[in-house]
Amino acid sequence: MEFPALERLEQLANSLDELQAQLNGRVAELRSRPVEVSSDDGAVRVTVDHAGRVSRVEVGAPAMRYSPAELSARITATIQRAQREAATRLQDSVREVLGGAADHHPVD
Repeated sequence: MEFPALERLEQLANSLDELQAQLNGRVAELRSRPVEVSSDDGAVRVTVDHAGRVSRVEVGAPAMRYSPAELSARITATIQRAQREAATRLQDSVREVLGGAADHHPVD
């Protein structure tokens, strides 16, 4: 006796396994490539991981011309840009694997 619904479920399970493997590969690739962003004037350089966690903040010589409040604002803005870039990279990777379905499940 054949069970077409069971065969279809097995196909779906195999497809999901393949998608999971592809997504895991993309995440591993992203983990190996941190995001580095510099402020426009080079005063601040920030490195974040694939999830947007800050791993390094460097303050260069151009930072000496800013007040503490201005420098703090530049650091914060640069961190935010780096985090947006990391999120965009992750979303693009998911979109490459899932296609349009990724648009219904954005990565925040």
